Amino acid sequence: MKKTSCALFNIVALSLIPAVAGAAGTYYNGLGYQKNTSSYYDNYSNSRGGNYASMYKNGYQQKTTTSRKVVKKTTKKTSENASAKSGLVLGGALSHEFGSWDFEMRTAGSKLAYDKLSWNVIGGEGAYYFGDSTPMQIKFGARYGKQFGETSMIDDDITKGGYLNMEWTDENGNVIANQTGHALSVGSSKGGTQMGFNAAFGLTDFFKWGKVKITPSVGFRYLKYELSTKQNYGLSIDILESSSSYPYITCINGYNGELQCDPFLLFYSSNGAVTITGRVEEDTDGDGQNEVSEMIQIPSIAGFNVSGVGTGGTYYYEQSGTSHKYETTWMGPYVAFDAEYEINKDNFVYGGVEIGLPLYRSEGDQPYRYDWQHPKSVEDKGSFGDAYHIGLNANWSTNITDTTAFTLGVTYDYYTVSKATAKTYMNSAHYTELYDDYTDALENNVLTEYQRAILEDEVAKIEEYKAANWVLEDKDEIKSIYKAMGIRAGINVKF
Repeated sequence: MKKTSCALFNIVALSLIPAVAGAAGTYYNGLGYQKNTSSYYDNYSNSRGGNYASMYKNGYQQKTTTSRKVVKKTTKKTSENASAKSGLVLGGALSHEFGSWDFEMRTAGSKLAYDKLSWNVIGGEGAYYFGDSTPMQIKFGARYGKQFGETSMIDDDITKGGYLNMEWTDENGNVIANQTGHALSVGSSKGGTQMGFNAAFGLTDFFKWGKVKITPSVGFRYLKYELSTKQNYGLSIDILESSSSYPYITCINGYNGELQCDPFLLFYSSNGAVTITGRVEEDTDGDGQNEVSEMIQIPSIAGFNVSGVGTGGTYYYEQSGTSHKYETTWMGPYVAFDAEYEINKDNFVYGGVEIGLPLYRSEGDQPYRYDWQHPKSVEDKGSFGDAYHIGLNANWSTNITDTTAFTLGVTYDYYTVSKATAKTYMNSAHYTELYDDYTDALENNVLTEYQRAILEDEVAKIEEYKAANWVLEDKDEIKSIYKAMGIRAGINVKF
């Protein structure tokens, strides 16, 4: 292609030499260029030794004009063909991406994050241009990536408020305190994978703005990644958030507004009674002013003989195996605008923006949760319109040969969904066993009214799980964000 262009350029330049030489002092009369004055013509013809004058008088002018018109048409047509996009272009690229994925549960008070993800990605792409008569194109691409190195995962059930374990009531059914759980764990993530593909139909160079050509397109994009966690270490603590009607204080205000909460304590009596406790306000130094006691008060109820103490969900834990595993998919339609700017015949700059409306789905497994099913413990789904994707890219391309180009660029992707529906799959075997134990205790044991009320509440909750086919659903529960920035280098080949 380059040799052909150079040859055409030489032909055009040579054919234009007579026209350029006779351009000064002439005017156009509709048929060709005529000399303006006889004196100029005579002087010019003498300088050429008379040969040009005789050729001019014998009609060379008309032939020259005709020849120039033909050359002009040929030049224009050749230029159009040179700039037209047609045929097949295939390419491959390697990229390194930095990203993160996190999601949070609104009412459950939990947040999970994979920060500082790194990916090595290999990708293939192609485009077929229909040519001048049909200025349209089809683009397609595929990618596969492996997680690079190791990063941390944080499972945070603290900063969003924790989760409700139990409502404690008095003999009259009044809620006196909420037993809430708070946990934080940090694990290691490595060996993750990702894959994706996309296809789009566009109108080639549909808009033009100076030297910038813009191609609009519509397409479909699919992205799936799998992440897992091992060597997870954590702390869990249950606390009592007391109400005004409860005499004990379980959370106090420390210095400069700091909130301090005691761990949950449950005292058992030898006669089957239970009570929960905390700190109390009392005059501990005899100055007539009540202070918050530094000691957690043990019940001194008449006839209450302590036979045991429970701490609820307060413990330290280590999970050496796989503690979390997620498979997440974003897929759906998009519109895109791609711009091309020609620096010179061998160097181009490209930029693009993509806006999509993907469907979101994430399936998770937490093998250490004995109260959940496996291998699918949770499932989150977003409907059409709940999520969106913004993709940006910028590339520089330089021709190595007539058919081969080297590309270097950057990419950025941002996926987010809000108000996705969360499903939790409960372990029916575990809860059926609890149900049998609770009903047996209600039928055969001598219980206080308070103990019976607690067990009846637990039985009713399990019956609700069973009626829902052991699947709990919370709408508008999940907010999830995945983002990544990459640096890529590749080769494109024209066919």
